[in-house]
Amino acid sequence: MTAVARRNLLFSTLLLVLSAAWLFSHWPERGLWYDETVNAYFAQQSLGDIWEWCTAIDNQMPLHFVLLRLWGAAAGTSEFALRLFSVWCTLLAAAGIMALGQRIGRRAISGWVAVSVFAVSQSTLYAAFEVRPYALALALLAWSGVALWELAARYVNGQRPRDRAYWRLIGLYLLLALALLYTHYTAFFALAVHGLYVIWRVLARRPRRIALLAHLAIGLLAGYLPWLLVMIGHDPRAGTAYTGRVKPWPAFKTYVEFYAFGQHIAPPAPPHYAVIVGLVVLLALGVGVIALRHNAALRGLVFAALTVVLPLLGLVIMVYAVQAKLSGRHGWAAWLGVALVVGVGVGALNRPGWMRAPLTVLGLLVLALPASANLHPIYNSYLREAFAYIDAHAEPGDVLVLRDGTLFTAAGYYDPDLPWIGLPDEQLTDVDRFLFFDEATTSLPEFVDAKNARQVWVLSWQGDIMDPQHLIEGMLEYSGTNQLPPGAPGFGDVMVARYRLDVHPDEFRAQAVSLAQMPGIQAPGGGPAYLGGYVVGEGPYHPGDWVVLHTWWRRADTDVPDMRLSLRLYTPEAEDDVYWGWGDQPPVSPSFGQENWATDELIFSRFVRQIPPDAPPGPLDIRMVLYVLDQPGNPTEWVTVDTVEVIAWAP
Repeated sequence: MTAVARRNLLFSTLLLVLSAAWLFSHWPERGLWYDETVNAYFAQQSLGDIWEWCTAIDNQMPLHFVLLRLWGAAAGTSEFALRLFSVWCTLLAAAGIMALGQRIGRRAISGWVAVSVFAVSQSTLYAAFEVRPYALALALLAWSGVALWELAARYVNGQRPRDRAYWRLIGLYLLLALALLYTHYTAFFALAVHGLYVIWRVLARRPRRIALLAHLAIGLLAGYLPWLLVMIGHDPRAGTAYTGRVKPWPAFKTYVEFYAFGQHIAPPAPPHYAVIVGLVVLLALGVGVIALRHNAALRGLVFAALTVVLPLLGLVIMVYAVQAKLSGRHGWAAWLGVALVVGVGVGALNRPGWMRAPLTVLGLLVLALPASANLHPIYNSYLREAFAYIDAHAEPGDVLVLRDGTLFTAAGYYDPDLPWIGLPDEQLTDVDRFLFFDEATTSLPEFVDAKNARQVWVLSWQGDIMDPQHLIEGMLEYSGTNQLPPGAPGFGDVMVARYRLDVHPDEFRAQAVSLAQMPGIQAPGGGPAYLGGYVVGEGPYHPGDWVVLHTWWRRADTDVPDMRLSLRLYTPEAEDDVYWGWGDQPPVSPSFGQENWATDELIFSRFVRQIPPDAPPGPLDIRMVLYVLDQPGNPTEWVTVDTVEVIAWAP
């Protein structure tokens, strides 16, 4: 090994060590959020359970589950151990990006800049500590790119005849590329870059190595065909995202902002950081094009740029035309491309060469700034802390309700001491599956009876998706009192409640059934019928107190999407009917339109409203009117839902 090679190897090793130190200095204290608990839970299950989950329940690719299961068997399944697998994959990705950058940029500095850009970005910090497949996917993409570049350099650009090394490289590339396909379904967009690049190089050289294209295509098809056969008849889109389409610009903006900020909420105040990051990338690309315009290394810059553009283009088309499942982390392949573009672009700057160092430092500072900013996470979940709190404060006879059943992975991983049930009992979020009256008022009382429960804890994360009527909350607040221990902390976007049962939950059903015997009030236009309502809890109330109101409905033969209700608080004895407006809205929830109501079920709606601070003492009527938007003169008569007694605060 020459002195230059030893120096380069030493500096490359130092960069990887510094990258590892940078990662470990940002090790998160938080527990896992919901999506991570899925992978963590199955790291403790059998391979058969993993296979069933990936092929019969969810639309996940199985490789990360299997590798994490094997890792967990050796290293344990603590949060630290599972995150360490992602950190290790991230360091493998960093080494692969360095090797790929040096090859496509044709100089060591291109790889060094690329790995530095990769290491400090927020998207890398996200992948490194996320117990999910993105770090593994980045590692496989980087090293499959190295194998492909070597293959093309030797046997396409170099016109070397096929030998044993050719078949070894073919085999290595196919192994890595197929592993990538079995890691995440968006890997197709990443491998499209490889396919386009190889086709370009083969067609640009004579004699054309068409056989190489055939070997790669046949190998990939043969390796992926078994999975396609397994998934015949399985619709990966079913219920996992809302219908509709995402327009290209909002989708593109989401992917760019995720790269800039990771899984954090982008700050709205200018200057917009994502724009600055984009300008850094475009500047590096422009510098590279100018510096390499007469150089064969321009091919490497094209490869890097394609790794940014093609995956993002494919994702934008997918969320617009195929399925509106928008997630910024799905742009993971472009993260690697950005590092390569900056690495090759800055590395190509020869004149003046002294500018490479300050430009590199400036770019790294821009990319690293969010790591020191006080950004709020998109999913601010404290599931570990929530389960620990419940265990610490549970009493004999307590039970736990998961709102909804998809949280079985969180409960399975954190293993609470209480018996628990998920409502609705679904293992996967389904935007077309809702908890309705009969299921809720049968399953929960049966569970309470089976466990002889005196108190019911509720843990919720995005529970409104499959329980948009808030049936669990409504049934329990009707049957008891929400009493968390004094000083109970918050758990981010995880909600925890505890209800002491004063009456059996069957009373909630009995009350609703009694209202269903009433003829009801038909909404204008033949819309749904209002059956009745009541205030939950005993008064009196003070000005500023909150009132919980339950109302019940029945779907009609005709849906009236623009039907609204208006709630008002009246002083019934006032001569001029003084009132306070309590707002207008659809009868249940904007996300639970009448088209989703079951025709043979009672429909529940829950309102929480505040007594106005200037409300006078005495009785106040809660009145409601039904009307249709943009159709003046069509409202129903005002109907009194219930009456509350207001008393003044004691002096």
